[in-house]
Amino acid sequence: MRQLLLLVSLMAAAFAGYTQAVMQDSVAGFRYVEQVRGGVRDNGAYPLLIAFHYSSGTPQESLADYELLKTPVRIIVPVGNVRKRNGYSYYPHDHYKLDSLAQMKEAHITLDSIAAFVKAIEAKYGVKPVVSGISQGGDLAWMLAVYYPPLVKAAFPFAAFIHRQAYASILDMPANKVPVYLYQGEDDPIIAVSYTREAVKALGRHMPLKLSTYPGLKHDISPQMKTEYSGLMDKVLR
Repeated sequence: MRQLLLLVSLMAAAFAGYTQAVMQDSVAGFRYVEQVRGGVRDNGAYPLLIAFHYSSGTPQESLADYELLKTPVRIIVPVGNVRKRNGYSYYPHDHYKLDSLAQMKEAHITLDSIAAFVKAIEAKYGVKPVVSGISQGGDLAWMLAVYYPPLVKAAFPFAAFIHRQAYASILDMPANKVPVYLYQGEDDPIIAVSYTREAVKALGRHMPLKLSTYPGLKHDISPQMKTEYSGLMDKVLR
């Protein structure tokens, strides 16, 4: 289904007059897919979006999540290094079977490697990125904004969470001005919306957090959500 949406998005972009260049490369230990959308510009002038796929997701699926963006943009999607079902994961296979403290430790190891990747991409193009993603990818986008604020212009995590055991240590860190725009379904069976609201209340003292929720939506992206985050992301990317 998501592959079909990707095909539709590519066709829509073509009819809208977009130029599209898709390539694959690798840097800092990650393969990645790069897509440039919009009119022809100097190679370094495009705003930069680094997007992270969900657990068992693919870069192609992630690209479809940003099909409504109107701002010319360079989108980079790193590929998780762990093969999982028909896609990839940024975490080892047994990650979600671990207890919370072990998950946090393992997540930080992955986060450090992702931060090195983001730093390398930023150095290549000279542009500070907006970061985004859904589920596992959203977790990483949010954590980048929390733990590596100098690397991030803004974060757009979808259906994401941060372990509540990390709240105290986060609040002990210096105040953070990176804006984080959270989007979540109110019927999410994986991450309870009450958990996310608790996080926003606790961590909102440390950094600017804005949460948008959607009745009836589960662990996914709805057309309304996509329209709303795309409109705001267009403004932030400019």
